[in-house]
Amino acid sequence: MKKAIITLACASMIVLTGCYGSNACFNKLHKWNGTLGNKWLNSIVHFFLSIFQVYNICLGLIDGLILNTVEFWTGSNPLAGGDSYYEKDAQGNEIAAVKNADGTMSVELTTAAGEKASLILKRDENVIRALDMEGNVVAQRELAK
Repeated sequence: MKKAIITLACASMIVLTGCYGSNACFNKLHKWNGTLGNKWLNSIVHFFLSIFQVYNICLGLIDGLILNTVEFWTGSNPLAGGDSYYEKDAQGNEIAAVKNADGTMSVELTTAAGEKASLILKRDENVIRALDMEGNVVAQRELAK
């Protein structure tokens, strides 16, 4: 009975904390595996990581129970450091940026007075464009070659 109560408590903790998150540990491990070399080496390493349950530990234990719960309560994942940026200056102006899966970056600027502006930054070869939320170009800059 005691085991059932502990299991139920753990399961409800996972469900109630909304542990669906960025799965940064699993994604970093999977991305690392893709950088090792050719497809044969990647497949062999993937096989051994699967056999030794490394992927399951990363996804189920580290991400599912710990990091995604931290992300849910704090708004940021400790391992996803390169995926988001936040800064507040001495005057109270704030900038928050998040890298999107498609390679764009969502940026929200908030002035000290509370006025907000949202932009999406998109890079096409040697041009960076700032788009409003409707997709209209509001600024662009050509990068030096």
